[in-house]
Amino acid sequence: MSLSQAAIEVTVVGGYLGAGKTTLMNHILTESKDPVAVLINDFGDINIDSELIQSVDGNSIALTNGCICCSLVDGYVSALEELRCREPRPKRIIVEASGVADPASVAAYGHAPGFYLNAVVVMVDGANVMEQLNDSLVAQTVAVQIATADLIALNKKDLLSDFTTVRNELKKLNAEALITDCTNSEIDLDLLFGSEVVTKAAVSVEMNQFDSRSHTSSDPISRQALTEWIERLPDEVQRAKGVLRLDEEPEIPMVFQLVGRRWNLRALAERKNPPLGNQIVVVGPKGLVPEDWDVGLR
Repeated sequence: MSLSQAAIEVTVVGGYLGAGKTTLMNHILTESKDPVAVLINDFGDINIDSELIQSVDGNSIALTNGCICCSLVDGYVSALEELRCREPRPKRIIVEASGVADPASVAAYGHAPGFYLNAVVVMVDGANVMEQLNDSLVAQTVAVQIATADLIALNKKDLLSDFTTVRNELKKLNAEALITDCTNSEIDLDLLFGSEVVTKAAVSVEMNQFDSRSHTSSDPISRQALTEWIERLPDEVQRAKGVLRLDEEPEIPMVFQLVGRRWNLRALAERKNPPLGNQIVVVGPKGLVPEDWDVGLR
């Protein structure tokens, strides 16, 4: 069962100019197993294989794999509303923020009715980030972007001469974010979006270099028990998502998201045919997620 049968998942991708945001968009469009909608600032920067293009209609490009690429010429609100009303509705939307934008302000759109926020992803130019952080003209913008991230993608790893120093600097700016590294913006999409919630408990599924394990139960969970479970989560659990019910208001399905050590819990924006009970999946490095990771939920 998917996280929600009604609300659309929104992921915001930010990062300074040249960090690799558009390259990531192209990677998502070509590698996603599920149809997605990508919102970008300029079609001209997207390098979609011509064999994948099914049709071009005004401000959108439809791909043969079911994905769609939309231009933000009319702004975020108009583009999101158009996608929300589209039939069939996309399962998830990925929004590319401009290189000088605050990703957190863009992420606010992910809380609108009909949507829920998956994560704020910030691309970092590994080859130039230390220079940027020492440049008085751009340092504040770059630092703020990094500080707002749930997931930091340290790109251009192949060009890094001192990986440890750069990673430590990112940790100083944002100690709670999950940091992953990549080359050519090739992030594992299972880590980017989290694995889908499934109905069978404690099943390990191999996903490239990651494993996912899932939990399902029917009884509402107390907020205290949830918080204690999160605090005890092993470091190997890098990503978690799901829908659960709290005993204080069991009739309201809550969307749960965790990236690194950051987590949030929000009421499901639309409640048409929401999942029943609790359904949570965690993602971590292959072979390292403990089998008893959900003991606090059981």
